[in-house]
Amino acid sequence: RISRQPTDPEIGVGYVNYGRLVVLINRIDYFQTAYLIAKGDFDQVKQDGLEKFRANLERIVPFLAGRTGEIDSWDKVRLLSVQINRLERWSRPGLLCIGDAAHAMSPVGGIGINIAVQDAVATANLLTQPLRTGTLTPEHLEQVQRYREDAVRNTQRVQVLAHRVLNKVLHDPGPTRPALLLRIATALPRSQRSAARFVGMGLQPEHIQTERA
Repeated sequence: RISRQPTDPEIGVGYVNYGRLVVLINRIDYFQTAYLIAKGDFDQVKQDGLEKFRANLERIVPFLAGRTGEIDSWDKVRLLSVQINRLERWSRPGLLCIGDAAHAMSPVGGIGINIAVQDAVATANLLTQPLRTGTLTPEHLEQVQRYREDAVRNTQRVQVLAHRVLNKVLHDPGPTRPALLLRIATALPRSQRSAARFVGMGLQPEHIQTERA
């Protein structure tokens, strides 16, 4: 957690360089900050010390200079081990798993919470009527998985591809310059809108369709 200034970027931004990726998520008055490292490197990062950790943050995201001192203890740094997986079955009689309980998403893109909300909306649309009429069966629960699983699986495939790119970055300690094609694509308004739609709406947007009781 690092304080945010009014002149800082409004949207969440990722900064890639020197074998590291730093992601800043705007929480109005502070940035929730992700510092990606290769799996198993956290002990070495801690051994190198907080001062080097803060210096690396500032080297990758220069405008954070003067603020990284807010991270004055390792107690303010949490290790999140990234997983991408999903259950073979989301339901049993009397039980339905959705969101993180059914499928672990990578933090890449910050879309995990959106996918979970979409699961919840789809569940409400599919199960409200049988719940109201007392006709809910295990088949209704299984219908949620059938309806949502393709969107989840395809989103995870995109995340796996992103991780392959990130793995190359995390094993290259030198200065990083995105490929020309990527620089051109990310500069195009249509590409920016498509990326924003993918993050915000997902591959299968959901809308509440049930009437109020």
